[in-house]
Amino acid sequence: MLKLPENRFISRTSKESAIAVGGSVGHCDRVYIHFQLWLQKKIISDVYHDVSSASSANPTPPDAAGVGDQGNGTRPIQIAYAISLIRCSDFQSSTSGLLDAATVLRHSVHTQSVRNPASGSKYDYKLYAIVHTNAADCSNILSDLGYHVLMKDSPIQISEIRGDYLRKHVHKEWCCGADEFVKLYAYTIEGHPIVVHTDIDFMYVKPMDTLYDAMLKPPLSEEGKSAKQMIEMEYPDKVQPLDIQAYLTRDYHQVIPGRKAAFQAGFIVLKPNEDIFNEYLDIIREGNYVEGFSRENGWGGKGYGGVVGSMAMQGLPAYFYDEVRPNTTIELNGCRYNHMGANIFYQDVPNFIKRYRDLHGLCRRNVPGCEDCRKTSLDLVYNIHFTNCRKPWNCAGKSSTSKGDIDPRTADYDHCMDVARMWHSMRTDLEQQIQALTGDDEVLEGKKGKYKADVFLGHCSDDGQRGYLPISASKDAMSKMNSVWDKGV
Repeated sequence: MLKLPENRFISRTSKESAIAVGGSVGHCDRVYIHFQLWLQKKIISDVYHDVSSASSANPTPPDAAGVGDQGNGTRPIQIAYAISLIRCSDFQSSTSGLLDAATVLRHSVHTQSVRNPASGSKYDYKLYAIVHTNAADCSNILSDLGYHVLMKDSPIQISEIRGDYLRKHVHKEWCCGADEFVKLYAYTIEGHPIVVHTDIDFMYVKPMDTLYDAMLKPPLSEEGKSAKQMIEMEYPDKVQPLDIQAYLTRDYHQVIPGRKAAFQAGFIVLKPNEDIFNEYLDIIREGNYVEGFSRENGWGGKGYGGVVGSMAMQGLPAYFYDEVRPNTTIELNGCRYNHMGANIFYQDVPNFIKRYRDLHGLCRRNVPGCEDCRKTSLDLVYNIHFTNCRKPWNCAGKSSTSKGDIDPRTADYDHCMDVARMWHSMRTDLEQQIQALTGDDEVLEGKKGKYKADVFLGHCSDDGQRGYLPISASKDAMSKMNSVWDKGV
């Protein structure tokens, strides 16, 4: 097996390209592709070299369940980790921040894989970026970061939708209208037994081997049963499907108690399946979406509507897995997976109606005593989605209802500071590797910020996007690391 030093990674100087992934942002007319990015691409391909290519020119294929027998020298199973690039501009992040977001996300995948022995994981990975043709001009940065780019047009054109309301209104849906359906191409990625699709504002902090084992091991085997027992479910008493097709979480912080909760579109673990992809497209073409906010609104008139993203990738998957393919998924504990630190109690915005006094203070997921994700110990968290706690590269260090600050109505300030520190710790690990392996001190230029240094670890000079100090490394350092990593096999 290929053995690499832990946590090796590299980034660029502060002259960057901007991208928007799954609703994140940048400005493609400011794309700078220069020597640093070209060299970074080569370095990354060396450092994150496929275990499979290092292990054997003709690796043994996985068994029928999709799991190789690693104990007998076969290649580790390779999980596909995908993001979607839909547009090149929006308003949520700075250009330098988004580049570092893609870098740290990529680094976090690596650190939680078999290529980092300290992780304890037995699964390998390959990175994908599903790129909408509208974003072709700004997709090259993802390729430079080591993502395998899949260029795709929207799987459905609005003119194909037969339902009047959906056809006339889906273009207004957050974040990207019908273009967001490009995320469905995750179901078509070939060569991997499992695909994990997330937004770019995401980070992995613990391996997900238990989820993968439960999906891939024979369900009636001791290994399969043991793995299933270890899954941390949102509803622990719910019967699990024999053949798990997907794991998902719900967007409870939007829902009114008693109503249907949307899917949280920033994270899904799935088995690729062309039939499911086509079923989704048939539903969209039919366009049976009921307008309004009644209990019979949304997809199929079943109540899957009325919240942000319900006409696209928040409402559709919830409807699909509840109504079209029921009993095929497991809903994970949303405080542990896809952690956002959100308030899921009916106490304030969003969708809070004061006259519903009998609902005030109740858990939005319709059970007594649900876990408060604002207080979940981060030691229990597997991955983090930077939404309610803001983007770490935006240096949000204030608590208020002002735009860009941490909103005390929906998040806990101290918890969000801890969440931000985890991202900056991952970035710091990356920077330490650069300096240790090359002796180059230029990387320290991105660590001279004094603003809340105990949280942002030197990466912020002031509050807000303008205060963010991007990752920095000299050409010389990158060249030296390239030679080191070339010898790492």
